[in-house]
Amino acid sequence: MSKRTSDHNSATFLMDGEEFFGTFAACLEEVMRSATEPVEVEPLSKGEGKKVADKPAPVPPTTYVRLAYWAMEKGLVLKKDDHHFTMEAALKQLADAGVHVEIILWDPDAVSANAGGDDNFAKKVARGNKAVHTALHGYKEKILVYLESHPKPGVGYGLHQKMSLFSIGGKLKALVGGFNMEEEYWDTGYHWGKHPIHGHNHTLHDTAVLVEGPVTCDIEEEWLRRWKRQSSLKLFGPTPPHVVRAGVRGLVASQPTDGGHRISVLTTGVSTLSTDHSIRDEIKTLIQGATTYLYAENYQFFDPDIVREVCRKLKAWKPFEVCVVIPDPVCDPTHANTQLSRIAYARMLLASFKEKDGVKGKLDDALQAIKLQGSTVPVPNDPAMYHKVVNKKSGKWMEEASLQVAPRPVEGVKVQARPVQVALEAIDSLDLAEGVTPRVQFYCPVRFPGHSGNYDDSTKIYVHSKLMLIDSKHVIVGSANFGYRSMEYDGEMSLHIQSDEFAVSVKQKLFPHYNVNSPKEVPAALRDGSYGEADRVKLIARSPGQLGMTSVHVKGYMKETMKSASVAMNYEWY
Repeated sequence: MSKRTSDHNSATFLMDGEEFFGTFAACLEEVMRSATEPVEVEPLSKGEGKKVADKPAPVPPTTYVRLAYWAMEKGLVLKKDDHHFTMEAALKQLADAGVHVEIILWDPDAVSANAGGDDNFAKKVARGNKAVHTALHGYKEKILVYLESHPKPGVGYGLHQKMSLFSIGGKLKALVGGFNMEEEYWDTGYHWGKHPIHGHNHTLHDTAVLVEGPVTCDIEEEWLRRWKRQSSLKLFGPTPPHVVRAGVRGLVASQPTDGGHRISVLTTGVSTLSTDHSIRDEIKTLIQGATTYLYAENYQFFDPDIVREVCRKLKAWKPFEVCVVIPDPVCDPTHANTQLSRIAYARMLLASFKEKDGVKGKLDDALQAIKLQGSTVPVPNDPAMYHKVVNKKSGKWMEEASLQVAPRPVEGVKVQARPVQVALEAIDSLDLAEGVTPRVQFYCPVRFPGHSGNYDDSTKIYVHSKLMLIDSKHVIVGSANFGYRSMEYDGEMSLHIQSDEFAVSVKQKLFPHYNVNSPKEVPAALRDGSYGEADRVKLIARSPGQLGMTSVHVKGYMKETMKSASVAMNYEWY
């Protein structure tokens, strides 16, 4: 599905599991009330007032719940104070009341679902999704579960969209975000380091948005596109239930239009014939038009096209700054996400010290030296040297990207000195002139204990959020990570909410959650640091070297993890 844009929508920003699952449960209960509350009926004789019917009216076909998720657990607890209110129980209650429930879940390819040990995420997801299918599909002839495989043949491709649609008589609400329907996505905004329900060591930060208005029909259109991929070869007899339900949808005319937000539905929409890249395209367009900053949070930030666009902007427009929040490396067992993000970080830092129309290959004098990992002697920024980033692998990965350093070419001299190449992942940090502030800064969120300010003693918070803020005017939120596979071939959905008002509401909720309370705009506010009492979440600035991971770590993980698999793991899985 290509980009679809509508006006007059409302949106509510949701943050962390307690609020997200609470909102999801409230939406389910709203649908349940509509199906079970008795209705008023007209009197049989004149002069009598309206009466309440003895039983609810039949549930119309346009009252339903539709879900599409990468992963779901049937035993997921939806309310912190009611452990019996699970996903399975809640959906069966709706079916008992006559409400249709339709679910799309990812069905991993056979190799991915059986490779490696029990820690293989695809194997875990396949097991959970099939358990949901077994428990719910066909229940009371009201619940249908479709296990959808990726249309592209091969290994490791995912269908990663995360959406919920709630319809009452055709009037829709929709949830879109980064949350999967699994218990590991439960956490509070305080991130105490313990699971809110089960009590084990756990942290996870995520975001989503609840929307109403015409945009919900655009979201449902994508859901229906996927639903209709099911086989419909039956030539005789009754029409299959999934075909009947595919003809039911909310109508634009039925949606409220009193909201003030313009919202675009963006997808990495994969079909057998083509792939839509509207998420990546939209982000690139927004970066091109940006004037002040880009803020992003995710566990990866290394899509080559997005990084290239950021580098162009950094070179062309000096007021532009970049802030990225990623998890500490201890949260990344595969190491690849951190390694590739570290390379992108170094590349953007170097770009921020180059002039678009300046001397080719010259780095700004504000950058005095480049510190390399494992070396005590920084590489000075010599104006007689020529700097160029090479081996960028356009459209692919940046794991081999290097900074090539060589004496500037001398006119009339045919034989030049051989260049030296320094892997971007070997860059530890930059030595800057006094008073110079880096325009690119990565942060890791942690919670320090009350007794210590030592980073090593802190609780590291895993960042699963897929959120981007640009110029306090544009908000991107959804399922798409800021890595190559989410932008290239995984099935994804994100929303672009173009609204100053909504962007401000996001900042007012998000940054105090990180204990950032500065009145300044985003980049400067984050540099001001976190304040307040101890034992609070804080954003800690990190250099590329402090992210630590290199190709040695990644290759070691790949070799160990995939030793029993029939296919070798590669960077295209990230």
